[in-house]
Amino acid sequence: MKKIVKIFHLLNLHYKLKKHGVIYGKKLRGNRISLKNIGNIQIGDSVSLNSYPDGDIYKTGLLTHYKDSIIVIGNNCNLNGTMIHCNSSVSIGSFCMFGPGTKIVDNDSHRVSTDITERRKVPKSNPITIEDNVWIGMNSLVLKGVNIGKNSIVAANSVVTKNVPENVLVAGNPAKIIKAITV
Repeated sequence: MKKIVKIFHLLNLHYKLKKHGVIYGKKLRGNRISLKNIGNIQIGDSVSLNSYPDGDIYKTGLLTHYKDSIIVIGNNCNLNGTMIHCNSSVSIGSFCMFGPGTKIVDNDSHRVSTDITERRKVPKSNPITIEDNVWIGMNSLVLKGVNIGKNSIVAANSVVTKNVPENVLVAGNPAKIIKAITV
């Protein structure tokens, strides 16, 4: 019975992605996701889009909010209960892993003002780039304009507000370099 449910979720995922015009590669895996594609979403080969448990608590979501918004996910990535909100650009390299509850947001969500009209204007956005082989721990938040260098690790519950160089472990709020990662 579990195998039938798994197949149903996978077929539903493929249908949903095609319906929303998402371009995706071979060997896509996953279950229930949130999807809003006003812009462009491109997913590489052997990508896993999972919501746990079955989408009840940690839901994976890919959301482009404007026509020129773009989300690109490289090959062999695992998004586990990860939400991506994109107004401009979110680029994820290959072999990246994201823990449950991770949020990637390339915009401020709203403007800061006491004026109601100003607050409802399009929020400021800056592209996010996550290079190859990056691991982001559960419940982390990656904010606009950030570049995370290849082979870096973001510890659980971290808030990434500034660029992260290659081959480092960062942690905290705001995330700071804890140590260099060597082979």
